[in-house]
Amino acid sequence: MKDPYQTLGLTKQATQEDIKNAYRAMAKKYHPDLNPGNKEAEKKFKDVAAAYELLGTPESRGKFDRGETPEQMQEQQQQYQQQARSSQRTGPFYYNTQQDGGRYSHSFGEDVGMGDIFENLFRQTGRRGPSRPQGGDIPGEDQLYQMEVDFKDSILGADREITLPTGKKLQIKIPPGIDTGKRLRFRGQGGPSAGKGPSGDAYIEVTVRPLAGFRRIDNNVESDLPISFIEGILGAEVQVPTLDGSVILKVPPGVSTGSRLRIRGKGVASAKDPGDQIVVLKVVLPKQINPELQEAVRAWEGKYSYNPRVES
Repeated sequence: MKDPYQTLGLTKQATQEDIKNAYRAMAKKYHPDLNPGNKEAEKKFKDVAAAYELLGTPESRGKFDRGETPEQMQEQQQQYQQQARSSQRTGPFYYNTQQDGGRYSHSFGEDVGMGDIFENLFRQTGRRGPSRPQGGDIPGEDQLYQMEVDFKDSILGADREITLPTGKKLQIKIPPGIDTGKRLRFRGQGGPSAGKGPSGDAYIEVTVRPLAGFRRIDNNVESDLPISFIEGILGAEVQVPTLDGSVILKVPPGVSTGSRLRIRGKGVASAKDPGDQIVVLKVVLPKQINPELQEAVRAWEGKYSYNPRVES
């Protein structure tokens, strides 16, 4: 299946308007009426039309990004079945799986050495490789999946639904404060037993996507806030974005770049010990200096001059 974003010459960050404009330009360029007898142009025109069908509306685009189109689901199911056949149940699977409940990318079986890696991954949890009883009570395989989580959801927590390669859906509760490398366990949601044994467990390993302008430090969240030099001198009340909405922050007079202000309760959501948001100030000068402003500063300099390199 061709990536419709690549077909239209775009990235996933493209807006709906970008998608519409790219489609119109390419459809016009490769339209068969403008390229009579050109088989290559005709093929590209069909590809562009198919790409726009997947991305042309927010609803269809959302389904594609989540891996919910019929073609994607069929590909996932075929991939899973092929992996199951090739493994012959010789060991656990490792799936490098979905993004926000979306498409699956790579999967490996023990035939490429993933069995040892799997056991190492679970050493920290105290889980060792499963023993294999004799007879028909062999338990099903544990399965490890990877899922990307938005930074906001990792701080505030969220409920998500993901689709396994088998087509089975799992409801996942992302706890506040989860970090990259943490795993969620779902009993009995792994591979089925080859006999009468219990099904294996499914593990979801989390990777947190970074968010521009925000950083996590323990239970706190840090963010940067540019202010004018006038606000730095006189103080001000400014609007500051947080992960669950904007708040008004009072900036005291006399702050400098690197000054840190605290907004309580805006870090990792926790009933016992909620974190705070630490706002790091950055004093920014105007890009263009007005001559009148320069004259005013010169007059101010003669009366209130100071040396920041020697004053603490």
